[in-house]
Amino acid sequence: MLQRSRGFTLIELIIVITIIGILASLVVSAYQTYTVRAQVSEGLNFAASAKVPVVAAYTNGGVAPANRVAAGMTPMATHTRSSYVTSVEIVNGRIDITFGGPLAHQDIIGAALSLTPYETTGNAVVWRCGNTPPPFGVLLSGGAGHIAPTVNARYLPTNCR
Repeated sequence: MLQRSRGFTLIELIIVITIIGILASLVVSAYQTYTVRAQVSEGLNFAASAKVPVVAAYTNGGVAPANRVAAGMTPMATHTRSSYVTSVEIVNGRIDITFGGPLAHQDIIGAALSLTPYETTGNAVVWRCGNTPPPFGVLLSGGAGHIAPTVNARYLPTNCR
């Protein structure tokens, strides 16, 4: 009576290892994209603290603040930084975020993203981020125009695409 050996052949093992390798490479790529996107989102949330002084300065003076000092913040853009953000600058009401820092992913180091304020017909201030179209309204009086982001579009949060 012949007994048949039970197990995998070399070809079957190679095929399984190849499939696992392909799946692993897809997972690593997706995870890196997710990590960078999270860093950009965290940077946006961090820089949102500059929105309040900009709106307050505009409400009190009727004109967009020219810089950080006019908005009531410290003069140096590097005073507002985090693990992923190296500076937050204010230019005629527009908030310019520069990414970098000790924990930032290499794909966003030196990249910039702008938040541009617009006034709506109801005197509310709305913000334009990244590649989004201009909102209904006009730039704040004395406000700077919007600048396209240098952050890769795939890393931008949904509200900035």
